[in-house]
Amino acid sequence: MSKSRSQRLTAFALSAGASSVLFAVSAYAQDAASTKKDDEPQKLEKFEVTGSRIKRVDAESVSPVQAITFQDMQVQGFTTVGEAIRAMPFNSGQALTPTDSGTSFTPGVSTVNLRSLGNNSTLVLINGRRAVPYAVPGFNGFQTMFDLNSIPEAAIERVEILKDGGSALYGSDAVAGVVNFILRKDYQGLNVSTEIGNYFNTDGLMRKASAMVGAVSGKMSVSTSISYEKRNAVFSRDVPSAANVDKTSVGQQANPKYIIEGYQAAGFSSVDAYLKDAGLTDPVSDGYIGDNRSSRGYPGYVRVPGVGLRSFATPTDNPTTAAATRSPNYYNYNESNGLFPEMEKYAMYTRADFEFTPDLSAFAELSFNRTHSLVYSAATPADIETSWGLSPGVGMIIPAYNKYNPWGVDISNGRRRMVENGARISDVTSDTPRVLAGLKGNISALEGWTWESAVVYSKNDVNNLNRGTIPDYRMQQALMGLTRNGDGSLAWNPATPQNDRVYFNWFGWNEKAMADFLEVENPTSAFIKYTSYDFQTSGPIFQLPAGPLQLGLGGEHRNESFGKIQSDLNATGNILGGSEGTSSFGDRRVTSIFAELDVPILKGMRFVNSLEAQLAARYESYSDPGFAKRARPKIGVKYSPFTWLAFRASYAKSFKAPDLAYLFTSSQTTFSSYQATDPVTGSKIDQVQTVVAGNRNLHPELTDTWYGGVVFAPEGKLKGLELTLDYFHFQQKDLLVQLSDLYSYSEFFTGAATGNPLFAGKVVRDPATNEVLYIRDDYVNVARGEYRGADLGASYLWKTNNLGNLYVAANATWINETSVDGSNLVGSYLNARWNGTAQINWRKGDWAVNLFEVYRGKRQRSLLLGSWYDMGDSVYAHYTVKPQYTTNVSVTYRGFRGIEVTVGVNNVFDAKGPVDPMDGTGTTAGINTVEPAFWHVRLEKQF
Repeated sequence: MSKSRSQRLTAFALSAGASSVLFAVSAYAQDAASTKKDDEPQKLEKFEVTGSRIKRVDAESVSPVQAITFQDMQVQGFTTVGEAIRAMPFNSGQALTPTDSGTSFTPGVSTVNLRSLGNNSTLVLINGRRAVPYAVPGFNGFQTMFDLNSIPEAAIERVEILKDGGSALYGSDAVAGVVNFILRKDYQGLNVSTEIGNYFNTDGLMRKASAMVGAVSGKMSVSTSISYEKRNAVFSRDVPSAANVDKTSVGQQANPKYIIEGYQAAGFSSVDAYLKDAGLTDPVSDGYIGDNRSSRGYPGYVRVPGVGLRSFATPTDNPTTAAATRSPNYYNYNESNGLFPEMEKYAMYTRADFEFTPDLSAFAELSFNRTHSLVYSAATPADIETSWGLSPGVGMIIPAYNKYNPWGVDISNGRRRMVENGARISDVTSDTPRVLAGLKGNISALEGWTWESAVVYSKNDVNNLNRGTIPDYRMQQALMGLTRNGDGSLAWNPATPQNDRVYFNWFGWNEKAMADFLEVENPTSAFIKYTSYDFQTSGPIFQLPAGPLQLGLGGEHRNESFGKIQSDLNATGNILGGSEGTSSFGDRRVTSIFAELDVPILKGMRFVNSLEAQLAARYESYSDPGFAKRARPKIGVKYSPFTWLAFRASYAKSFKAPDLAYLFTSSQTTFSSYQATDPVTGSKIDQVQTVVAGNRNLHPELTDTWYGGVVFAPEGKLKGLELTLDYFHFQQKDLLVQLSDLYSYSEFFTGAATGNPLFAGKVVRDPATNEVLYIRDDYVNVARGEYRGADLGASYLWKTNNLGNLYVAANATWINETSVDGSNLVGSYLNARWNGTAQINWRKGDWAVNLFEVYRGKRQRSLLLGSWYDMGDSVYAHYTVKPQYTTNVSVTYRGFRGIEVTVGVNNVFDAKGPVDPMDGTGTTAGINTVEPAFWHVRLEKQF
């Protein structure tokens, strides 16, 4: 793609415009700021730390909290907040990213998956209050997650991440932890910034501009930020490693091999003897993995009654029975698939505070975020046997009289790729308004006590135009023949004689007028809305020898509502290629109360610098029938024998209420890129179709969390060194799972074929051909899970007089167990044993240099292929996804008229993602990155 110079200058122009508009406000802000006397004594204000509801003057609490400032994210080279959080080692498993988003229910969305416990098992807060998630459930249309794109990035001061269970303080969803976005307030002055970046070898041009302005005058302070961002789309075909879904040529890099179970029962003395007799070499060479091309190709194929599978080697306008071949044409769907979406984002955030009296203040927050994405998906796959004809309930056919049907019989089974219509486009607009108004103050009758109360309204609206949709009935009309209008367009008129019609050619190219007739826009929408009212208070009860015993109390009432509005085409299942389901609506009401005690036990004794405890509990009542009403407790202890050494430990109970989508969603149809061999027909199945529906009998997931850690920060000659070690253990029960979470689709097919009752009714076949039509895979509360491991950290800050300051840090997460129902999945497909980061930062005067590296550990995957001898033997295709190292570098200079200039390159060595032969992008999307080297330049000016 070409890169225009005007596009590259867009961000600079936007920044200049923002500067001129806000210049006058900046002048006022500077005047207001200058009225503050420098020699005024500064009072240490109490503030709330994530993981506690009690305000304190120190940031170190009993709970393990990691903080990252917005400046940290920029220094590390990340251009989005999602990239920065996902780089952290304790984010593991698979998250949703814009990469390969065309196959997702949530195109363009950015999520986080702490501890690999699920994208919906982390609670996201904005300034300590629950944030509204993305309206459209992700993955297969049920999991409700927070979209990190909806955060006004320009307003971020820091992000605090609680790494143990938080339900005792914050309620449902805080299972893996809490991500709290602290936005700026009491800001004074004007800050403008602009950033531009692009890939070296393809066009994904990024332009960003933002402005932050704030003023404090008398009893009032106001801060406002605005930002704009635009990114060009990148197609899979533009990145060599993702251009072709056929990974056979690179599949050997994943060390493919067979694993054989039960070879002795099949009569063999060794695995080698088994493989030799079965004629097996390795899964890639033998064609079982690596080739991800779709059998829904071009030209299409059909199954002719009494004849069998027939197609043509090349497109033809004159198909004959003699020229027909007996194999399908496989399609590289990455020819038209998007890799990164086109995106445009606008964000605004305002915070205002007004002090009525020293003991009473009002505060308000107003924000709005709009993200518009264009996500390109591969051309529509067409399956005759699973599609309706002219009306629902009547199957699609290629009629005998279609001029391109040389067999002269009605054909009701066949597949094709609608290449004439090009890529499908998810044209998505996501709007997130948020309004908060509150009061806070001091309780004059109780020294040291504060209170706060607020009402919050937040909503996410998502509208998708679904451009390029092909209705089943239009496909059927085209196969039955259309009528040519005077302007050359085509229309359906059943009265037109058959010999005068224009027919859709299943085996050749069709004209633009045919493609135009077939496709329509299919608008759908979704919303999720939160309205909450809360009150909290905290303060000292009485003085203990080690300090004040503090109590925090509070309550919240929250209304949640959810809606997913489908079109008539979706409701009747009249869409070629799936996307079926009726509209869904649901709501709930949640009332909760919580209490927390901060207990100073000992202080200032020999070998006891301090010893404190945290006791907390939260009681929640849900309107959902059948949900147990009970309190969830947490107890934590922090012991510091010396000022430079601290030990922390906690135990907490957490829970995860089923997302409204799990309860109320109608039947949903999805297509997976997973490939398997059908043991019944022997055919290769690609893009497995699954059908899932909501279940109102689901109940919450329950989790027990144990945490223990140590922080070593010596003084004296070793000052600047910090070592940390944290142990964590999550024990879960009643997990919401599908059988596909525990078993591969190959095991579905094998289990159903052998009569395993676990898979009864799960595999639905065509009664005529016995081909698999779809898999039924609803959610149930059945699984138990264990997740345990350790976080390790080491950092050193070396300050010198002449050489500047050098900061070196390394962090890692080691997983000892991640299991579901007793099967340890450590090192498996989505769960690396090790993840880590390393950083070197040097700063001297106006110069700073930063290097940041992300490590994603190796993983292994085994896929059941079936039994070769039906004698208790099982053959698995096994491969390894190797580790990935991604390095970001940047240089910052601050000496040019107060302008801070940062130049950086992400993935500076242009490291390719490790080969995953079963992923069309070439690597495992959501875990590894497929992004090539990306340069960026940022300018920032503080007035």
